[in-house]
Amino acid sequence: MKALIYPHSQIWTPQTIADIHSRAQGQYRLSGFRPLRDLPTFDELVFLASGLTRFPLEGYKEKCKTETTLGSRTASTPLVLETPIYVGASSALENRARLELARGSSLANSAISLEGKVNRDERKLAHRMIYEVPVRKGASRLVSSLKAEARQLNLELGTTVDALHGLIRDLRRGGAVKVPIFVSCPGARVEDEVKAAVGVGADGLVLRGLKTSTITRPEGLFDYCRVPIIAGIPRAREALRERKVLGEVSLISATGTRNGADASKALALGADAVRIDEAALIALGYYNSSNEIAEEGRPNRKIEPGTGIRVAKFINSMTMEIALLARSLGKGDVHSLEYEDLSALTLEASLMSGVRLAGE
Repeated sequence: MKALIYPHSQIWTPQTIADIHSRAQGQYRLSGFRPLRDLPTFDELVFLASGLTRFPLEGYKEKCKTETTLGSRTASTPLVLETPIYVGASSALENRARLELARGSSLANSAISLEGKVNRDERKLAHRMIYEVPVRKGASRLVSSLKAEARQLNLELGTTVDALHGLIRDLRRGGAVKVPIFVSCPGARVEDEVKAAVGVGADGLVLRGLKTSTITRPEGLFDYCRVPIIAGIPRAREALRERKVLGEVSLISATGTRNGADASKALALGADAVRIDEAALIALGYYNSSNEIAEEGRPNRKIEPGTGIRVAKFINSMTMEIALLARSLGKGDVHSLEYEDLSALTLEASLMSGVRLAGE
């Protein structure tokens, strides 16, 4: 008698059953680098290159501007970069990795966003630094103690709008008004987060959304919390428009950027810049495969001195790709990329991003 072969249930998949068995043994899955389920990404958006109705720019004769200014709403010295890309470095990374990321950002005339304690060598290598601090009691003294080209305030569990407002007020009173103050937005109730941050005087918003991570976390925090970045950026942009600060308050996409094409699409959706974390570590050689997920605070491999040049080359490559795509659309400035330059390949991506579906 032949064995019967049944198709897998779409609900009770082998992966779901294995997960239940793991939980029944007191275990749970950890996730790093990406959610464990498929979601709409930048890959489902394409550019509508020039044709009969729009002419491309000549690459050798006509330059494309990539200079990016962030945080000019109230700051007298906004953060000015030669590229719309900057690097992020978690406090969980080993010191050598942070040093080389700082070196790479400087070689690319970009910036690095450093979380946690910053030592003298990191500050020396980082020509432009965004200093990240949590919103908590005593944070104003911590921020004021370190010179940086911008500050980023990270929300913690229980952070209130009043606490955020009070910290920004204290920083401005302490003389930090000269540099931009960014606020990290989780990317869940995007419109409410943006309006609250704008209301307390933020110069820029760092939008995360449903994200990948360089360190492992319980899968529920990645798979079931927040919205995908292709949905978050347009919603944040519209919230800025409603508050009449679009173009004044900078919007930074801090999730899921892997290459210049992703960065270009983020700019077209409404971001002013992108932050790269995972991609920078891969370029550095910290990770060589998707299976190499680091435990928090424990590096996967030894980082050799001078490898920061790899990060610089990666950023330069991304910048060239952004400029190339912008020129193919007839744009002389990467910040001129817009919604109308995009088309969505799937209905999901179209509904989430608001980009017109191809074929309509």
